[in-house]
Amino acid sequence: MSEELVGTSAFCGTEDTGLTIECAWNIGKAVSEWFSLPNAVAVMYVPSHQHMGKAVIEGIRLQGRTAVDGGNGDQDAAKSYIRTAKLAGAVVVGFNPATGLISIQVYQQDGQLVDLASGLRQIHALVEAGNFVPAANKGELTHLA
Repeated sequence: MSEELVGTSAFCGTEDTGLTIECAWNIGKAVSEWFSLPNAVAVMYVPSHQHMGKAVIEGIRLQGRTAVDGGNGDQDAAKSYIRTAKLAGAVVVGFNPATGLISIQVYQQDGQLVDLASGLRQIHALVEAGNFVPAANKGELTHLA
């Protein structure tokens, strides 16, 4: 993944510019390792880019962490669910039809957006390094109740 795919508060790009399914999969692996709490991680996405959300979920699960498929949801839904379900955090896959850009945002256990100053740079470094050792057991998959 190139450096230009990392904005100040999200991974942004198109599948043609490098924000691919494989990249989303590795973002899932990286956030799974980056979150300090062992709790589950929710993933929400826009219907048009469900495939990217599912790739993030698979990455999370390969690292042995439980993933919650939040389905169609946005930042506000993710922040609310993080707090009520006591999650380690959440990932939101969005799409802006006006620009054609996909965005992948990460939220911490307190519902705060992870930006460059609070961890996005470290998550990007994990994705770039790609040194992920899959867990002995794949994490569970649950769905938003």
